[in-house]
Amino acid sequence: MQSSLFLKIFLWFWLAMTMVAGVLVISGEMTRSFPQIPTFREFTRRAMSFARRSTQVLERGGLPALEEYLEQLERSSRIRVVVFDSQGREISGRAASAGAGALAARALRSSRVEVQPEGRMLLVAQSARAPGGEGYTVVGQIPGPRIGGGAQPLALALRLLLVVMTGGVVCYGLARYLTSPVARLQKATQQLAGGDLTTRVGSVLEKRGDEFSDLGHDFDLMAERIEGLINSQRRLLSDISHELRSPLARLNVALELARQRAGAEAGASLDRIEREAGRMNELISQLLGLARLDGDAESRQEESIPLADLVQEVAADADYEATSQNRRVSVMESENCIVSGSPELLRSAIENIVRNGLHYTAKDTRVEVRLSCSQIDDQGYAVVVVRDHGPGVPEGSLKELFRPFYRVEEARDRLSGGSGLGLAIAERIIRLHGGTVTATNASEKGLQVEIRIPLRKVPNPKS
Repeated sequence: MQSSLFLKIFLWFWLAMTMVAGVLVISGEMTRSFPQIPTFREFTRRAMSFARRSTQVLERGGLPALEEYLEQLERSSRIRVVVFDSQGREISGRAASAGAGALAARALRSSRVEVQPEGRMLLVAQSARAPGGEGYTVVGQIPGPRIGGGAQPLALALRLLLVVMTGGVVCYGLARYLTSPVARLQKATQQLAGGDLTTRVGSVLEKRGDEFSDLGHDFDLMAERIEGLINSQRRLLSDISHELRSPLARLNVALELARQRAGAEAGASLDRIEREAGRMNELISQLLGLARLDGDAESRQEESIPLADLVQEVAADADYEATSQNRRVSVMESENCIVSGSPELLRSAIENIVRNGLHYTAKDTRVEVRLSCSQIDDQGYAVVVVRDHGPGVPEGSLKELFRPFYRVEEARDRLSGGSGLGLAIAERIIRLHGGTVTATNASEKGLQVEIRIPLRKVPNPKS
């Protein structure tokens, strides 16, 4: 599955903002805990002073003075201090942790500052001698550095969630702002390809004032040019067809007068003129029909069409005419498919495709017609397949069959009497009904044309 540009931009911006913000939040929380480290360093530097001061207070004021001093020290520095004598006994009357006594003994022996972690605390010990010569050891308990700096994990999680949500909203807006013009251009392109030549995007994109505005302006110029060319083509076809009708009508009148005045020896030539005039009249009718299709698309009234009845009628009429040519038209499969549209136009489209098959199917063969209801990409379609047993079409020409006046082989098409408009008219009619028509070569020689028209109502398979 191909991911959209909007999704890529949104996810990458969101991920980048979340990662940066997350790093900032975590580093900030870690940095907030670091002030405990300077406190530890400061305490180690001042441990000797604390130890000497404690011994002096003890010597001068006794245990009550020492207890008062240690309480003041804890209130001011938030460091709990206990004092051990040379025999390892705690003499300040304060509760000491399990490892404090062992650390005090080690500091007394080494005469250096000793440090030992204990749980989430750090124990710092320093020995000193009182003025009277008695040895003591002061042990301080300070909080160890930890991530969170006192912040609870829930609070940290809420902060990270807030960062993720804020980044998501900002990145969503940014991604939507960047990709909305692309979506608008895509929609306009689809509308233009679907036949809506009035589609424009300038009014939506011109306020942006960026490259998308220029692109929208260029798109509108292109759409305007295409609309002008197609409208000119339609008018040209319609005008030429109408202009040819008048001299053709006069030609038929002159032909009848010539029959009355000419002798029998001119009969063959006049018959040939009549046939060619008839072909020209048919071509003009097809040209008018082709030019009229798009113009009448919006005013056309739709109705429910039982497609099975329509296909049966077209096949029966074509089979009646094909019998004299040692060919047949048979409906091999027919389901109850209901579509919405114009019965006259759909009949013309299917009839053109069936008659095209009759032109090229070999003698003593049949044109096979199948009608079925299918579910394709969650959409119901009536599928009409017309298959002949002719020579087929070169693969490179299959997509060109529905272009007006296109001929696979000039000489062959002229001999068959084809003008190259029948399939083009059929394709235009099917497209006006929201469907598609495609041509493929059959596996065992011949051409197969498939029509898909959206169902108005999916029939009950049990009916």
